[in-house]
Amino acid sequence: MQRPIGAPLNILPRYCVRLFLPVFLLCLGVFTGVLLMNHFLRLFNLALLKGISLFWIAGCFARLLPYFLSLALPMAFLVAVLVTLGQLSEQGEIMALRASGFSFFDLTWPFLALALACSALLLVLNHRTAPAGFHSFRKQYQIAAQQVSKVELQPGSFLRLGPWKLYARRADPDTGRLRGVYLVRANLRDAGLRVSAREGLLTLAPGRSLDLELSDGTLQLPNQLPEKFTAGRFSRYRLSVPVLGAPQGKPSLDIPEITSSGLRSRIAEPGRDAQSRNEYRVELALRSAAALAPFFFFWIAAPLGLRLVRHGRGLGFAASLVVLMGYYGLIAVGVGVGRRHDRLSDAAPWLADAAALALGAALTRKAVSR
Repeated sequence: MQRPIGAPLNILPRYCVRLFLPVFLLCLGVFTGVLLMNHFLRLFNLALLKGISLFWIAGCFARLLPYFLSLALPMAFLVAVLVTLGQLSEQGEIMALRASGFSFFDLTWPFLALALACSALLLVLNHRTAPAGFHSFRKQYQIAAQQVSKVELQPGSFLRLGPWKLYARRADPDTGRLRGVYLVRANLRDAGLRVSAREGLLTLAPGRSLDLELSDGTLQLPNQLPEKFTAGRFSRYRLSVPVLGAPQGKPSLDIPEITSSGLRSRIAEPGRDAQSRNEYRVELALRSAAALAPFFFFWIAAPLGLRLVRHGRGLGFAASLVVLMGYYGLIAVGVGVGRRHDRLSDAAPWLADAAALALGAALTRKAVSR
Protein backbone atom coordinates (compact mmCIF):
# COMPACT_ATOMS: atom_id res chain seq x y z
CA MET A 1 0.00 0.00 0.00
CA GLN A 2 1.37 3.41 -0.93
CA ARG A 3 1.60 6.39 1.38
CA PRO A 4 -1.04 9.11 0.88
CA ILE A 5 0.14 12.24 -0.89
CA GLY A 6 -0.78 15.85 -0.15
CA ALA A 7 -2.73 17.13 2.77
CA PRO A 8 -2.29 14.22 5.22
CA LEU A 9 1.48 14.48 4.91
CA ASN A 10 1.36 18.20 5.71
CA ILE A 11 -1.06 17.75 8.61
CA LEU A 12 0.96 15.04 10.38
CA PRO A 13 3.93 17.25 11.42
CA ARG A 14 1.62 19.91 12.84
CA TYR A 15 -0.36 17.28 14.70
CA CYS A 16 2.81 15.75 16.21
CA VAL A 17 4.15 19.13 17.27
CA ARG A 18 0.80 20.09 18.79
CA LEU A 19 0.92 16.95 20.94
CA PHE A 20 4.62 17.35 21.74
CA LEU A 21 4.76 20.99 22.87
CA PRO A 22 2.47 20.84 25.94
CA VAL A 23 4.29 17.80 27.31
CA PHE A 24 7.67 19.34 26.53
CA LEU A 25 6.87 22.69 28.17
CA LEU A 26 5.41 20.97 31.24
CA CYS A 27 8.49 18.76 31.66
CA LEU A 28 10.80 21.72 31.05
CA GLY A 29 9.04 23.73 33.74
CA VAL A 30 9.07 20.86 36.23
CA PHE A 31 12.74 19.95 35.70
CA THR A 32 13.84 23.60 35.79
CA GLY A 33 11.82 24.21 38.95
CA VAL A 34 13.35 21.20 40.69
CA LEU A 35 16.87 22.33 39.76
CA LEU A 36 16.16 25.87 40.93
CA MET A 37 14.58 24.83 44.22
CA ASN A 38 17.83 24.56 46.16
CA HIS A 39 18.94 28.00 45.00
CA PHE A 40 15.50 29.41 45.71
CA LEU A 41 15.76 28.45 49.38
CA ARG A 42 19.24 29.97 49.65
CA LEU A 43 18.19 33.18 47.91
CA PHE A 44 14.98 33.50 49.93
CA ASN A 45 16.85 33.07 53.23
CA LEU A 46 19.47 35.60 52.17
CA ALA A 47 16.80 38.08 51.10
CA LEU A 48 15.03 37.78 54.45
CA LEU A 49 18.28 38.08 56.38
CA LYS A 50 19.55 41.10 54.46
CA GLY A 51 16.21 42.79 53.87
CA ILE A 52 16.51 42.56 50.09
CA SER A 53 13.45 42.92 47.87
CA LEU A 54 11.82 40.09 45.94
CA PHE A 55 12.86 41.81 42.71
CA TRP A 56 16.44 40.90 43.57
CA ILE A 57 15.44 37.22 43.81
CA ALA A 58 13.69 37.48 40.45
CA GLY A 59 16.83 39.02 38.94
CA CYS A 60 18.94 36.17 40.30
CA PHE A 61 16.56 33.61 38.81
CA ALA A 62 16.81 35.38 35.45
CA ARG A 63 20.60 35.07 35.60
CA LEU A 64 20.46 31.40 36.60
CA LEU A 65 17.77 30.41 34.12
CA PRO A 66 20.07 29.78 31.10
CA TYR A 67 22.31 27.54 33.21
CA PHE A 68 19.45 25.36 34.45
CA LEU A 69 17.70 25.37 31.08
CA SER A 70 20.84 23.82 29.61
CA LEU A 71 20.41 20.94 32.07
CA ALA A 72 16.62 20.60 31.91
CA LEU A 73 16.05 20.93 28.16
CA PRO A 74 17.58 17.57 27.06
CA MET A 75 15.66 15.70 29.76
CA ALA A 76 12.39 17.43 28.84
CA PHE A 77 12.91 16.63 25.16
CA LEU A 78 13.47 12.92 25.78
CA VAL A 79 10.46 12.57 28.07
CA ALA A 80 8.21 14.54 25.70
CA VAL A 81 9.15 12.48 22.63
CA LEU A 82 8.61 9.17 24.39
CA VAL A 83 5.33 10.24 25.99
CA THR A 84 4.00 11.74 22.72
CA LEU A 85 4.87 8.72 20.59
CA GLY A 86 3.67 6.41 23.35
CA GLN A 87 0.32 8.20 23.33
CA LEU A 88 0.04 7.86 19.55
CA SER A 89 0.92 4.17 19.76
CA GLU A 90 -1.47 3.54 22.64
CA GLN A 91 -4.37 5.08 20.69
CA GLY A 92 -3.58 3.00 17.60
CA GLU A 93 -2.68 6.00 15.45
CA ILE A 94 0.83 4.77 14.73
CA MET A 95 -0.49 1.40 13.56
CA ALA A 96 -3.01 3.12 11.29
CA LEU A 97 -0.37 5.38 9.80
CA ARG A 98 2.04 2.51 9.21
CA ALA A 99 -0.74 0.54 7.56
CA SER A 100 -1.40 3.56 5.30
CA GLY A 101 2.17 3.44 4.04
CA PHE A 102 3.91 5.99 6.28
CA SER A 103 7.53 5.01 6.90
CA PHE A 104 9.55 5.38 10.08
CA PHE A 105 11.06 8.67 8.92
CA ASP A 106 7.69 10.01 7.72
CA LEU A 107 6.40 9.57 11.26
CA THR A 108 9.41 10.83 13.17
CA TRP A 109 11.08 13.56 11.10
CA PRO A 110 9.25 16.39 12.97
CA PHE A 111 10.86 15.17 16.19
CA LEU A 112 14.25 15.02 14.47
CA ALA A 113 13.82 18.65 13.40
CA LEU A 114 12.93 19.59 16.98
CA ALA A 115 15.97 17.69 18.25
CA LEU A 116 18.27 19.62 15.92
CA ALA A 117 16.70 22.92 16.99
CA CYS A 118 17.16 22.04 20.68
CA SER A 119 20.79 21.05 20.11
CA ALA A 120 21.50 24.31 18.26
CA LEU A 121 20.00 26.27 21.15
CA LEU A 122 21.99 24.27 23.69
CA LEU A 123 25.25 24.96 21.88
CA VAL A 124 24.67 28.68 22.43
CA LEU A 125 23.50 28.19 26.02
CA ASN A 126 26.31 25.85 27.07
CA HIS A 127 29.19 27.73 25.50
CA ARG A 128 28.23 31.35 26.14
CA THR A 129 24.89 32.30 27.71
CA ALA A 130 24.80 29.92 30.68
CA PRO A 131 28.38 30.59 31.92
CA ALA A 132 27.88 34.36 31.59
CA GLY A 133 24.59 34.19 33.48
CA PHE A 134 26.06 32.00 36.21
CA HIS A 135 28.97 34.42 36.64
CA SER A 136 26.57 37.37 36.89
CA PHE A 137 24.50 35.51 39.49
CA ARG A 138 27.53 34.63 41.60
CA LYS A 139 28.72 38.24 41.57
CA GLN A 140 25.31 39.55 42.67
CA TYR A 141 25.09 36.90 45.37
CA GLN A 142 28.49 37.85 46.80
CA ILE A 143 27.52 41.52 46.86
CA ALA A 144 24.27 40.73 48.67
CA ALA A 145 26.04 38.45 51.14
CA GLN A 146 28.38 41.31 52.11
CA GLN A 147 25.55 43.73 52.61
CA VAL A 148 25.05 44.97 56.17
CA SER A 149 21.46 44.71 57.39
CA LYS A 150 21.92 45.23 61.13
CA VAL A 151 24.50 46.95 63.31
CA GLU A 152 25.24 45.44 66.71
CA LEU A 153 26.13 48.35 68.98
CA GLN A 154 28.03 47.33 72.10
CA PRO A 155 29.10 50.05 74.55
CA GLY A 156 32.76 50.08 75.44
CA SER A 157 33.91 48.15 72.37
CA PHE A 158 35.13 48.96 68.85
CA LEU A 159 32.86 48.48 65.82
CA ARG A 160 34.28 48.26 62.30
CA LEU A 161 32.54 50.56 59.79
CA GLY A 162 34.28 50.09 56.45
CA PRO A 163 37.64 51.94 56.74
CA TRP A 164 36.72 53.31 60.21
CA LYS A 165 36.72 51.96 63.74
CA LEU A 166 34.01 53.30 66.04
CA TYR A 167 34.06 53.35 69.84
CA ALA A 168 31.26 54.59 72.09
CA ARG A 169 31.25 54.78 75.85
CA ARG A 170 27.47 54.41 75.81
CA ALA A 171 25.29 53.04 73.03
CA ASP A 172 21.58 52.43 72.61
CA PRO A 173 21.06 49.53 70.13
CA ASP A 174 17.41 50.47 69.56
CA THR A 175 17.81 54.14 68.70
CA GLY A 176 21.45 54.18 67.58
CA ARG A 177 22.28 57.07 69.91
CA LEU A 178 25.88 57.23 71.12
CA ARG A 179 27.71 59.11 73.86
CA GLY A 180 31.44 59.47 74.29
CA VAL A 181 32.22 58.69 70.67
CA TYR A 182 35.71 58.00 69.36
CA LEU A 183 36.34 57.36 65.64
CA VAL A 184 39.64 56.41 64.02
CA ARG A 185 40.56 55.85 60.39
CA ALA A 186 41.76 52.25 60.02
CA ASN A 187 43.24 52.11 56.50
CA LEU A 188 46.90 52.80 55.87
CA ARG A 189 46.43 55.81 53.59
CA ASP A 190 44.77 57.95 56.28
CA ALA A 191 46.03 56.15 59.38
CA GLY A 192 46.03 58.42 62.40
CA LEU A 193 42.94 60.45 61.48
CA ARG A 194 40.88 60.66 64.67
CA VAL A 195 37.47 62.08 65.49
CA SER A 196 35.98 62.41 68.97
CA ALA A 197 32.54 63.73 69.87
CA ARG A 198 30.33 64.17 72.88
CA GLU A 199 27.42 62.33 71.23
CA GLY A 200 26.30 60.89 67.92
CA LEU A 201 23.60 59.03 66.03
CA LEU A 202 24.20 55.90 63.94
CA THR A 203 21.54 54.95 61.37
CA LEU A 204 21.39 52.25 58.71
CA ALA A 205 19.85 52.67 55.27
CA PRO A 206 19.45 48.98 54.28
CA GLY A 207 21.27 48.17 51.09
CA ARG A 208 22.83 51.64 50.81
CA SER A 209 24.94 53.02 53.66
CA LEU A 210 25.69 53.44 57.34
CA ASP A 211 25.25 57.09 58.36
CA LEU A 212 26.96 58.55 61.43
CA GLU A 213 26.15 62.06 62.64
CA LEU A 214 28.39 63.46 65.40
CA SER A 215 27.84 66.55 67.53
CA ASP A 216 30.23 68.78 69.50
CA GLY A 217 33.61 67.23 68.87
CA THR A 218 37.17 67.55 67.61
CA LEU A 219 39.00 66.27 64.57
CA GLN A 220 42.74 65.48 64.57
CA LEU A 221 44.74 65.14 61.34
CA PRO A 222 48.15 63.41 61.33
CA ASN A 223 51.32 65.28 60.46
CA GLN A 224 54.63 64.14 58.98
CA LEU A 225 56.29 65.12 62.25
CA PRO A 226 55.13 62.73 64.98
CA GLU A 227 55.19 65.46 67.68
CA LYS A 228 52.78 67.65 65.69
CA PHE A 229 49.21 67.31 64.50
CA THR A 230 46.40 69.48 63.12
CA ALA A 231 43.21 69.74 65.13
CA GLY A 232 39.90 71.49 64.78
CA ARG A 233 36.56 71.66 66.48
CA PHE A 234 33.16 71.06 64.91
CA SER A 235 29.57 71.36 66.00
CA ARG A 236 28.30 68.77 63.54
CA TYR A 237 30.16 66.10 61.54
CA ARG A 238 28.53 63.64 59.15
CA LEU A 239 29.98 60.41 57.82
CA SER A 240 28.48 57.95 55.34
CA VAL A 241 29.92 54.45 54.77
CA PRO A 242 28.59 52.42 51.79
CA VAL A 243 27.52 48.90 52.74
CA LEU A 244 26.77 47.58 49.25
CA GLY A 245 29.44 47.33 46.60
CA ALA A 246 31.58 45.00 44.58
CA PRO A 247 33.58 42.38 46.48
CA GLN A 248 37.07 43.44 47.39
CA GLY A 249 39.73 42.15 45.05
CA LYS A 250 39.22 40.10 41.91
CA PRO A 251 37.48 36.82 42.81
CA SER A 252 38.61 33.60 41.20
CA LEU A 253 36.19 32.17 38.65
CA ASP A 254 34.79 28.68 38.90
CA ILE A 255 34.75 26.64 35.69
CA PRO A 256 30.93 26.79 35.22
CA GLU A 257 31.06 30.61 35.06
CA ILE A 258 33.78 30.84 32.39
CA THR A 259 32.59 31.06 28.79
CA SER A 260 34.06 28.61 26.29
CA SER A 261 36.12 31.34 24.65
CA GLY A 262 37.56 32.10 28.09
CA LEU A 263 38.37 28.44 28.63
CA ARG A 264 40.21 28.27 25.31
CA SER A 265 42.21 31.36 26.25
CA ARG A 266 43.19 29.81 29.56
CA ILE A 267 44.21 26.57 27.88
CA ALA A 268 46.50 28.51 25.53
CA GLU A 269 48.12 30.52 28.34
CA PRO A 270 51.80 29.69 28.78
CA GLY A 271 52.65 28.42 32.22
CA ARG A 272 49.17 27.07 32.94
CA ASP A 273 49.45 23.97 35.12
CA ALA A 274 48.58 20.65 33.48
CA GLN A 275 45.73 19.78 35.86
CA SER A 276 43.86 23.04 35.23
CA ARG A 277 44.41 22.80 31.50
CA ASN A 278 43.04 19.26 31.52
CA GLU A 279 39.93 20.29 33.47
CA TYR A 280 39.26 23.11 30.99
CA ARG A 281 39.51 20.70 28.06
CA VAL A 282 37.12 18.28 29.73
CA GLU A 283 34.63 21.08 30.36
CA LEU A 284 34.77 22.24 26.72
CA ALA A 285 34.13 18.71 25.44
CA LEU A 286 31.36 18.18 27.97
CA ARG A 287 29.51 21.34 26.89
CA SER A 288 29.47 20.22 23.27
CA ALA A 289 28.55 16.64 24.13
CA ALA A 290 25.69 17.70 26.41
CA ALA A 291 24.40 20.14 23.77
CA LEU A 292 24.00 17.32 21.25
CA ALA A 293 22.09 15.13 23.72
CA PRO A 294 18.63 15.85 22.16
CA PHE A 295 19.91 14.71 18.76
CA PHE A 296 21.17 11.41 20.16
CA PHE A 297 18.10 11.02 22.38
CA PHE A 298 15.95 11.17 19.25
CA TRP A 299 17.47 7.97 17.85
CA ILE A 300 16.57 6.16 21.07
CA ALA A 301 13.19 7.74 21.78
CA ALA A 302 11.71 7.51 18.27
CA PRO A 303 11.98 3.73 17.79
CA LEU A 304 11.13 3.05 21.44
CA GLY A 305 8.06 5.27 21.36
CA LEU A 306 6.70 3.60 18.21
CA ARG A 307 6.79 0.21 19.94
CA LEU A 308 4.87 1.22 23.09
CA VAL A 309 1.46 -0.10 22.08
CA ARG A 310 -0.01 -0.73 25.53
CA HIS A 311 0.15 1.83 28.33
CA GLY A 312 2.22 3.94 25.99
CA ARG A 313 2.37 7.15 28.03
CA GLY A 314 3.25 5.47 31.31
CA LEU A 315 5.83 3.18 29.74
CA GLY A 316 7.24 6.12 27.78
CA PHE A 317 7.82 8.08 30.95
CA ALA A 318 9.41 5.06 32.68
CA ALA A 319 11.65 4.38 29.68
CA SER A 320 12.79 8.01 29.64
CA LEU A 321 13.89 7.78 33.27
CA VAL A 322 15.93 4.65 32.53
CA VAL A 323 17.59 6.31 29.53
CA LEU A 324 18.36 9.47 31.53
CA MET A 325 19.92 7.52 34.39
CA GLY A 326 22.12 5.56 31.99
CA TYR A 327 23.09 8.61 29.94
CA TYR A 328 24.05 10.88 32.82
CA GLY A 329 25.75 8.00 34.58
CA LEU A 330 27.99 7.59 31.54
CA ILE A 331 28.50 11.37 31.47
CA ALA A 332 29.87 11.19 35.02
CA VAL A 333 32.11 8.24 34.09
CA GLY A 334 33.43 10.05 31.03
CA VAL A 335 34.19 13.24 32.96
CA GLY A 336 36.01 11.24 35.64
CA VAL A 337 38.09 9.37 33.08
CA GLY A 338 38.91 12.58 31.21
CA ARG A 339 40.10 14.33 34.37
CA ARG A 340 42.34 11.42 35.35
CA HIS A 341 43.85 10.79 31.91
CA ASP A 342 44.81 13.93 30.01
CA ARG A 343 45.07 12.03 26.71
CA LEU A 344 41.35 11.25 26.94
CA SER A 345 40.19 14.66 28.15
CA ASP A 346 38.79 15.64 24.73
CA ALA A 347 37.16 12.27 23.98
CA ALA A 348 35.99 10.80 27.30
CA PRO A 349 33.06 13.23 27.84
CA TRP A 350 31.60 11.92 24.56
CA LEU A 351 31.22 8.42 26.04
CA ALA A 352 27.51 8.88 26.81
CA ASP A 353 26.77 10.24 23.32
CA ALA A 354 28.65 7.36 21.70
CA ALA A 355 26.66 4.82 23.73
CA ALA A 356 23.38 6.61 22.92
CA LEU A 357 24.23 6.64 19.21
CA ALA A 358 25.08 2.92 19.22
CA LEU A 359 21.86 2.00 21.04
CA GLY A 360 19.83 4.35 18.85
CA ALA A 361 21.31 2.89 15.66
CA ALA A 362 20.35 -0.65 16.74
CA LEU A 363 16.81 0.37 17.71
CA THR A 364 16.31 2.45 14.56
CA ARG A 365 17.50 -0.39 12.36
CA LYS A 366 14.88 -2.68 13.85
CA ALA A 367 12.16 -0.03 13.56
CA VAL A 368 12.95 0.68 9.89
CA SER A 369 13.02 -3.00 8.97
CA ARG A 370 9.56 -3.65 10.42
